[in-house]
Amino acid sequence: GLSLVTSPGMEICKNDKFVTDKVSVTELSFIDGSKITVGKDTEFIVAEYEINNDKSNLALFELLKGAFRMVTGAITKTAHRCEVKTSLAVLGVRGTDFSGGFGLTPEGIHVVMLTGKGVYVTNRQGETVELNADGLGTTVLANMPPKTPIKWKDEKVAKAIATITP
Repeated sequence: GLSLVTSPGMEICKNDKFVTDKVSVTELSFIDGSKITVGKDTEFIVAEYEINNDKSNLALFELLKGAFRMVTGAITKTAHRCEVKTSLAVLGVRGTDFSGGFGLTPEGIHVVMLTGKGVYVTNRQGETVELNADGLGTTVLANMPPKTPIKWKDEKVAKAIATITP
């Protein structure tokens, strides 16, 4: 897809790539009520987004660099798969408000669940951790299993939020 500057009402198509600079963020709103904030200095791809009101619903995204926040809508109630792929891990989503990205940890990706039901974090080593309580976070480094989730201190959550706040 192309790099896009979004405008309200613009249609999001399969494989659209959203690129932001160091000072701007973009909010993507989907028909089911899901919202994704593409953070500062970020490249984010909407690979697939299908709502057929059945179990074949699919929401697949890719984070190339930077950070994002996702507040899921109705799709996770019936989605077959709702995932954000990164170079270090795949984030599987089950109805939640969470944030993830590069930059908080040099060489790694951070994932924190702000509120919701859960986020699975799986990497190439086949290890999976689950964030299933508000404020739980993990870090994934290259060639390492995701770290055991811990409750993040308010300052660390605030740093994560800052990456996706204008």
